[in-house]
Amino acid sequence: MLRVLLVNNALSAQARLISLIHRCGWQLSQQVSTLSAACVQLNQAGAELVLVDIPSQEETALNQLAEMAAEFPDTYFLFWVSKKPNAELSARNVIVCLRPLRLDGVLKQISEQAPELLQRSPKLKNLAEQIRQIAQAKRVLIESGMSEDEAHHTLEKMAMNQRISRCEAALQVIKTYQQE
Repeated sequence: MLRVLLVNNALSAQARLISLIHRCGWQLSQQVSTLSAACVQLNQAGAELVLVDIPSQEETALNQLAEMAAEFPDTYFLFWVSKKPNAELSARNVIVCLRPLRLDGVLKQISEQAPELLQRSPKLKNLAEQIRQIAQAKRVLIESGMSEDEAHHTLEKMAMNQRISRCEAALQVIKTYQQE
């Protein structure tokens, strides 16, 4: 289970971040409100993943985050921003995600930039696979003539009507269209 250090100074997003941590099967080891406090915590207890959501310090935090990433090369840093940063981060262990905080966006970024992180967390790997299957089912429905909204709504309605998960509905769609 990945140990996560949460750096968050926005109370409005705190519950969503904690929910994300639990849904991914991670363990929240500590929560702090500044990158300086996170650095102290990393030196004391360590963590495999640091989730950073500090909107009030977003502009100034990028340089500090790059320095921390260099100091802790075995730790991944997941940083939420409101807009894509002007400067490209060269650190391989920093993953930048655009707000809003959504599980599918996080998993997409992780799978593209840090696939080894998926290997270290079986639950996260499973969630990524489910999201991939749902996206594939949407593509199948779109290729059959639906809009993206219609495909999304069709999967949601199918899951609700049959009392199954969206992933199971997606698998049914994929299986049905593969047979044709």
